[in-house]
Amino acid sequence: MTLKRLLKSIVNRLSRSADRLELAPNGWATALPAGASSQDYWSHFIARERTACETLMARVRAGEPILALDEDERVKRTTFGEVLAMVARDKQHVTVLDVGGNLGDYYWIGRALVPGVALDFHCKDLPAIVDAGRQINPAVTFHTDDECLDRPYDLIMFSSSLQCLPDWQSVLLRAARAVRAGDYLFLSDVAVVRVAPSFVILQSSGGVANLQNQLNQSELVHAVERAGLRVVREFDMGAHPPIANAPEQPTCRGWLIQRDGP
Repeated sequence: MTLKRLLKSIVNRLSRSADRLELAPNGWATALPAGASSQDYWSHFIARERTACETLMARVRAGEPILALDEDERVKRTTFGEVLAMVARDKQHVTVLDVGGNLGDYYWIGRALVPGVALDFHCKDLPAIVDAGRQINPAVTFHTDDECLDRPYDLIMFSSSLQCLPDWQSVLLRAARAVRAGDYLFLSDVAVVRVAPSFVILQSSGGVANLQNQLNQSELVHAVERAGLRVVREFDMGAHPPIANAPEQPTCRGWLIQRDGP
């Protein structure tokens, strides 16, 4: 990443969010600030994402560009388009499971960036997010439990979601077991550190708050390799907003992963 792009990425991430990020000293047992609740955080999240998803759907239906966005979002979308094009090579039909897929916006991004490929698109998320997704995005199949990980897909992806899972290792292992020989797992926009062990941060803004992981990169890659998969490609996905009192400041990375054998 060039210095110019790095600085622009930092400015973009900071300017679009007034969130305060700080080390959670007791990990996932850290208490949220007084008056804040995780449920309020996700309610705020759904309202914001619903507007964004409806705007995206309208642009795709109208044949308008979808990449005229800030640098970080553009990188995420173009990287997904590259991955989907690779997965869809010599295929007319592709099955995708997006774990933590919000309201199913990547279905529409895929339609726009890789036209001509039929997408059987699935999302797994929290019940409240799934309810909202089913209302506005009926083209996507939504799931609320991990049973959706018991069947194979051409592509299983975690986009900005792996760090939100307290039990990320067990969920990742279950997803890896569903990847057949030749199929892919895509970890996108994961906040990672290189030296410090994985740690938890508190994200708060406007009276809402939530906890999330900052994962050690080697720990993450080794978890993938222990599951019998291999990294095919690594992606630089930009800077991360600064975290107060963090033992190391993270960056955002992505990995395309595949199973070679049965």
